Amino acid sequence: MNSQDDWIISSLLEDLAALALANDRISIADLVEALGARGFGPLLVMLSAFLILPVGMLPGLPGVVAIFMILIGGRMMTGETTLWLPARLRRVHISGHVLAVSVARAQPAALWLRPLLTPRLVALIEGRIATRLIALVLIGTGVLIFLLGFIPGLPFVLSLHVLMLGLALSTRDGLVAALAYALMGPEIIFIWRVFT
Repeated sequence: MNSQDDWIISSLLEDLAALALANDRISIADLVEALGARGFGPLLVMLSAFLILPVGMLPGLPGVVAIFMILIGGRMMTGETTLWLPARLRRVHISGHVLAVSVARAQPAALWLRPLLTPRLVALIEGRIATRLIALVLIGTGVLIFLLGFIPGLPFVLSLHVLMLGLALSTRDGLVAALAYALMGPEIIFIWRVFT
């Protein structure tokens, strides 16, 4: 990707790569600040990607991501467009090297996705009902990951629909949101089989 690329996902990855290369350790507050005013979509993409990419192997990270999902869902439920972080969460750090490796692994997927994502069916992601539905999904997913994140593979599985919702919000692609909701069916079946 080149520095001229202004696609929201590409520019997000470029900003994260620059942050990772400039710092050995990066605070959660720095990560959120790096996203600027892009909104909750790119933040959800980043958070869910953390559970899919190598950085997700760090102990305790699924719990931190889960808290973020709950906070974002709560803010969306009340109509807020910015994220508030408690001071303790702002001070959590991750390795700059691990973040750089994760961003490098995400870039090919971003290039592949770019021509597939376009504004369409925006009613599925905009408006009070759509926003509150997404908020409820985020809160529910966050609670599940926080409580059950110790089960191998579960945070990864539950992060997939969050990644898709983040992409949908970032690109105003309601079709991707619909696919995210459809994906939740197999995820629920997976969780059911884990506990039965």
